Order: sequence, then structure tokens, then C-alpha cells
Amino acid sequence: MKILFLTNLPTPYRVDFYNELGKHVNLTVLVESKRSSSLCFNYNDDKDLAFELIYLNDQQLDEKRINWNVLKMLDGYDKVVISAYHTYTGLLALLYLKLKGLPYWFETDGGMISYNESFIARYVKRFFIGGAIGYFSPSTGSDEYLNYYGASDSIYRYPFSSLKDEDVIECVLMPSEKKTIRKKLGIKEEKMILAVGQFIHRKGFDVLLKTAEHMDENIGIYIVGGTPTDDYLDIQEKLRLTQVHFEGFKTKEELSDYFKAADLFVHPTREDIWGLVVNEAMAFGLPVITTNKCVAGVELVDKEWIVNTESPDQLKIKIEALMQDEMLSLNVSKRNLQKIREHTIEYMVKAHLVAWS
Repeated sequence: MKILFLTNLPTPYRVDFYNELGKHVNLTVLVESKRSSSLCFNYNDDKDLAFELIYLNDQQLDEKRINWNVLKMLDGYDKVVISAYHTYTGLLALLYLKLKGLPYWFETDGGMISYNESFIARYVKRFFIGGAIGYFSPSTGSDEYLNYYGASDSIYRYPFSSLKDEDVIECVLMPSEKKTIRKKLGIKEEKMILAVGQFIHRKGFDVLLKTAEHMDENIGIYIVGGTPTDDYLDIQEKLRLTQVHFEGFKTKEELSDYFKAADLFVHPTREDIWGLVVNEAMAFGLPVITTNKCVAGVELVDKEWIVNTESPDQLKIKIEALMQDEMLSLNVSKRNLQKIREHTIEYMVKAHLVAWS
């Protein structure tokens, strides 16, 4: 079976997915660009690949730039999957397939309905999203998004993930093991909360900082995500948050120690189309608290641990419940670890193969 995927960038987790899929089908991946101006992927071009990788250009991605060469590369496949439909080149590919009457599949990592958009905007979205013979969707919310914008009933669920089976730990770490890792990292607090992401408003770390104002100082809050902006530093200073620590960028190996050391993962995002850090935290057996604007959280995390955005008080109550009750925290950790075992790249591939069978 000859399969073509069209995507915008060679993100590492997508390359891992294509590599696994390439073991089962004759796979070609057409990538619009090698680089993004805002993201660092740690992707090695010399990595052995189980699929054919074709770049349309090697410059930084410009979503409004049309690469006409894509039109030469869409024929001759049993299945064509469009997953870069928000770029002008992706839209051109969709238009070409529609006009020629060629069957294609549509894949999304997530989506949120915009109820306030104009009629014209909705019509354009419905035109480009509708018409596929099948849709790959990672969540109930994404199903609703696709249906709203004209998808057929042929929606196939797949477990969106950046994790391989081997990335999921065997069992929840014991407190003594976490203590040893915290000592290695120089963490002095008795308990540890971890958050991971860019220091931007959308991630909601300011809400977490406000929650920390009246929190036990023996609970350290470690936010990994590069250099904090002045806004975060001002909140830290104003509220005298000595237990809050801003950590710089960490490699995958370095970050794994922070996940292992933590007692709780908090992702107070104001909006995440998915939120792969939730998957990663669960793979390390952590209880997770996130918001109703995180699609991964709504899909994977027990409803009890989903809070509203902009609600420090609600977040504080949930944090205290897990930090003060070790048995409750352990049970939540075990459920998360068991659930995430079926949300790996290997399961992601299986879902695609089943849909095509």
C-alpha cells in the first residue's frame, strides 16, 4: 500500500510516527519546510528512516508562501493524507485533489470551533475540511470540530502521542526514588510540582504563581521552559515566591529527571489544541491537573482534575487534595499510567492501519 502524507514541518514525534508506520506500508512524507523560526526540534537529518522524506524547500516555514511543486507530487498513491491544511501550500494541495476528484484523507491533531467567526470564514473552512473520504481525529472535541466544519461521518479515532511504548515507565516511582532524583537535581523542598512549557501568556503559568502565594513553602514549583519574561519575574518578586523556580531549556534526557522527581504535574493552559506534555507527564506516572481548554486533558485526564482557566482558587484546592493525600495521589498516578499505555505511537499506527483495512 503506497501512502503519502503532506505535513508542514518534520517534528520529532511525527518523524517517530512515520518511522513506525513505514514498517507496515510504502510511505512517502512530503514536508513543506525543514525549519520553523519559533521552534527547535532537535531533529537529526542523518537519522535512519523507514520512509521516503521529501522537502519542498529547506528554508524557514512561511505558512503564507505557496510552493507550486506540491502539485507534481500528489498522484500515484493508494492513500493521500493531508495534515497541513492551515498553510497556503496545504490548501493548494486540498484544492487540487478536490478539483481532480482524487480521494484523500484528512488528519487533525485537534481543533476548536470558532462560533464568532463570519459566515464567509466558516464557509471557507467547510469547503476545505469537507469532502475527504475519511478523517483521523484524536478526541471527542476534535470530532465535533470536524463535524461542524463539514466532515462526513467517516471519522476514525487515533491516539495522538509523542510517546513510544518504551517511553512509558513500568510502574509509579516510590517516594524514596523521587527523593534520590531530587537530591541529584539540587531540589531541596520536600514535595515538588512540575510545569513545562514556553513562558507565554497562553500557558497560564501566572495562574499557577498566584496559586502558590498561600502554598506550603516546602512544596517547590519548578517551571521548565526557557527564560521567564519580566511579567513572571515581577509576580514572583511581588508575591515573594521563594519556592518557585524557573528552569531553562532541558533536553529530553534532562527533562525526564524532572518528571521522575515530581509529585504532581500542573498544566494551567488557557488554550492548547492538544498538549503533548500531558501525555508525557502521564507516561512518568504523575497525577495531572490541567484546564478545560487543554484537549489532551479533557480527553485523557479524569474530570475531577480538570479546572477552569483563570481560577487560582480552584487550582489550589485540587493541588492541595493531591499533595496532602498520598494514597489518592498514588491511585491517580496508577490510573494515568495504565491509561497512557494505549496512547503511544505504536497504537497510533495501529489505528491508521485499521482504518485503511
